[in-house]
Amino acid sequence: MDVQDIIAQVSAALADAPEKLQGLVSDPKGTIEELTGHDLGDVDPSEIVDGIKSHVAEGGIDLGGLDLGNLAEGLGGALENSPLGGIADTIGGLFGKK
Repeated sequence: MDVQDIIAQVSAALADAPEKLQGLVSDPKGTIEELTGHDLGDVDPSEIVDGIKSHVAEGGIDLGGLDLGNLAEGLGGALENSPLGGIADTIGGLFGKK
C-alpha cells in the first residue's frame, strides 16, 4: 500500500473517530495498522504520521469534539524526543494553545 494512500485512509478514519488520535500518538504503528487493516511490517510510521500531522494542521480533521486537554496531559514528556513530538503542539496550536 502506498504511503499517501495510508495517510488518506488514516486521516479519513480519524475524521470519523477523532478520539483515535490518542492511539496514534501512543502507538502509531499499531493504530495505523488497526485503522487500515494492513500490517506495516518494517515500515517506519514517521512519514505517515508527518502526513497526518499536516492534514490536521490544514484543518482536514475536525477535532472540535475531542478533549485536547486530556490528550495533552496524557502525553506528558513521552513524545519529547520522538518523531511524533510536534503533534501535540500542532493540535494545540490549532486551538490557540501553546
